[in-house]
Amino acid sequence: MPDIPSLQRPSFFDGQRLLAGDLNSTQAFHRELRWLHHRSLHNWGIAFGYEATGKRKQRAVTVQPGYALDCQGREIILPEVLELPVPPVAGNEDGSAVTYYLTASYADDEDLTPEIRAGICDAAGAVRRPERAIIRWQEPNEGYRFGLDIVLASIEVKECQLAADASAAVRRDAVPEQQPYVAAGQTVEGGTRWQLWPNGNQRMGVVTTVDTTSAGFRSTPRYQAHVIGQRLLPDSEMVIDGYAQVVTAGAFSFELVVLLPQGQMLNAVLNPPHLLDVNLPARLESNDPEEGGLGWYVVWMGVEG
Repeated sequence: MPDIPSLQRPSFFDGQRLLAGDLNSTQAFHRELRWLHHRSLHNWGIAFGYEATGKRKQRAVTVQPGYALDCQGREIILPEVLELPVPPVAGNEDGSAVTYYLTASYADDEDLTPEIRAGICDAAGAVRRPERAIIRWQEPNEGYRFGLDIVLASIEVKECQLAADASAAVRRDAVPEQQPYVAAGQTVEGGTRWQLWPNGNQRMGVVTTVDTTSAGFRSTPRYQAHVIGQRLLPDSEMVIDGYAQVVTAGAFSFELVVLLPQGQMLNAVLNPPHLLDVNLPARLESNDPEEGGLGWYVVWMGVEG
């Protein structure tokens, strides 16, 4: 069952005498609702910041400001850069390095140093409490609370210094990863320009440039592409086909090379000298069978992210 708090919404009336408890209950009401919202509709972990860096043989780790949520929906805030000395340990009994987690945890009121102000009749009390995370070293198997202690980094300590660079592999992000962006398209049937590849003298296949600007990719995606069109030459029994591969890919275009092996008859193998002649690109572009055209064009898909 989810942890649903029992809440009472404070109300006020004209002429009401307000005490500190009345005002504090207003804050508590909104805070509990906010925490319920966080743990019900959002993930827990590091929302942003909290980068922890430390190089091998150094004796301290630097933590950048950050914002995180624990599994109870509570905000864990670090407003400034913090440097923490590594634990002063020599190592395990067997001589190996000791593993520690660098964690950020929510600080309850009693863990914070408030601003105290004097009141009337010799009264005094807290008027401000800083929202500040508890940053500390914890051993993974001793006292670490999964979901309540947010891991910023892990370290290996030997001889009171880092045995390796601080690792971010154990961090958990509160923001879910973006779904991959997928777009697809095709070149113009009967209007796709082909050229001999790699050049006019050394002919191993054909190549065309595919424009993907319409997809709006922001970085180079992973492309998949294949050629649509006739394979059997209209004026012979020869089959022309090959192996397509994407080369020189970018965010706005890619080249598709089709490597063409030996020409093949339906039941025999031969090597006709005219298979990769200068007229081949025009035949691939044309989709007019009377002109011997094959009408090759490219259908493609790109996955970004």
